Amino acid sequence: MPTIIPLPAREAHPDLDAEARKRADRLNRATTHEMQTALAFLSVIDPEAFEIAFQAVPPSHDDPDTGDPQPLCRRCGGPVALFPDKGMTWHHYRGMADVGGEPSIIAKRHKPRVRWYLPCEVPDGV
Repeated sequence: MPTIIPLPAREAHPDLDAEARKRADRLNRATTHEMQTALAFLSVIDPEAFEIAFQAVPPSHDDPDTGDPQPLCRRCGGPVALFPDKGMTWHHYRGMADVGGEPSIIAKRHKPRVRWYLPCEVPDGV
């Protein structure tokens, strides 16, 4: 016996192109804040879809390489690092500590004041 109240049902043969156009139109009308909120939500409910969405658009060559942040002295802009054999304190150094070379600790007239910079934010001359 059929019910008196009609139940919501999906169309038997939906027009997938029309649905895709509706989503594209909605995306075009979205503000930056709405897009960020939607992507944050997507990253929580479906991390795999989030990763796929970010692979769909290749990175822009105009964007600076963000890479990993690096510690620099806030006072002089020089490179600083932790040296376990020196009591796990920050020291100014010379050399390539991050590439496996032998860095040498250098004495400055001040203690390092550490600030983390992305490669695109590194002050000129460092």
